[in-house]
Amino acid sequence: MALWRDMGLEGKRCLIVHHDDLGMLAAQNEAYAQLGLPTGSIMTPGAWAPQVNVGDLGVHLTLTSEWAYPRMRPLTGGQSLCDETGHFWPTLEQAWQHIRVEEAKAEMEAQIAACRRMGVEPTHLDTHMGAVLRPDIAAVYHQLARELGIPVLLPESLTDAGLPGYLLEPLLRILEASPLPRVRLIDSYPVPADQRASWYIDTLSGLPPGVYHLIHHAAVPTDEARVLPDWQKREADLEALRHPDVRRLLGEFVLLTYREVQAGMRQYSPF
Repeated sequence: MALWRDMGLEGKRCLIVHHDDLGMLAAQNEAYAQLGLPTGSIMTPGAWAPQVNVGDLGVHLTLTSEWAYPRMRPLTGGQSLCDETGHFWPTLEQAWQHIRVEEAKAEMEAQIAACRRMGVEPTHLDTHMGAVLRPDIAAVYHQLARELGIPVLLPESLTDAGLPGYLLEPLLRILEASPLPRVRLIDSYPVPADQRASWYIDTLSGLPPGVYHLIHHAAVPTDEARVLPDWQKREADLEALRHPDVRRLLGEFVLLTYREVQAGMRQYSPF
């Protein structure tokens, strides 16, 4: 797109290495500190959110809480956001069935405000479990980014997203009409833990020019982290991103931050 051209990125391999789920666990935050890769997003309803306040940080807008531990509650009093225990709904299906869009909007605004109270001016917005992809919520998500003048995680394509048609068509309309920058998504999460390092090496080696958003969930190996059912994947992300071959390959990319994307947006008239 024109923004990437005007930022001098056209024809280059550019990568935003994005640490999801910051603030959920101390183990997640510690991995962020150890890796030294600056971009990530904070789950502001998380108990450990105030621990993260330095870097290229956005808000990981949270409308679901999938694990038995840790479970998170809304920052607002929106009843449609909660199950019978007062926590966010554990699945996307339950969340999309129950959440009222006006309560989702109030909660997203509250999470952004909480990030600012922690001393972090968010550089971008993204979403936990894709919970904003219900089209009416997606429109609010997109509008919040426009109002704030910051990037929002928007994929270049929804072709491989596996979304049902009733979601895909209205989401495509939002995407096609948006002036905000789009990225090519790479997500390590589906990859088995024992294949994670080789997947990083193979994937990074084969990428053509473009601007990519690489999602990872690295966490240090602690008793706290190993309560999660997916702890092996989180530890595998940490080890893979420390691997010398992966680090060498990262060095072959233009490593972008969302702060740099935001600065580029502000110089570009459509935004």
